Amino acid sequence: MAVTNAVQDLFSSIYELLSSIFNAFYHVLQTFFNTIIGFFTGIVNLISDVFSGAVDVVGGLGKFILSNFVIIGVIAAGGYAYVRYTSQGRQVAAGKKTA
Repeated sequence: MAVTNAVQDLFSSIYELLSSIFNAFYHVLQTFFNTIIGFFTGIVNLISDVFSGAVDVVGGLGKFILSNFVIIGVIAAGGYAYVRYTSQGRQVAAGKKTA
């Protein structure tokens, strides 16, 4: 009995050794491929974040330029109205005094 148990334990140990080696090799390959996939996924995420940030900046810049354009337009309209009003010979009433 002892010899058969020893042979059985020997084969069981060899099986566990080979299984452990294959599992380690599998985990190394899986980690390597996950690293490569994660790297390229990170690059894609980086590019998409850069473009979305650029769109946000351009959108903010567009709002800034448009608001400045509106403000300058209002000031120009006020200046034009002032020039037209004073060219007709009228004085701009700053505050009428009542007698």
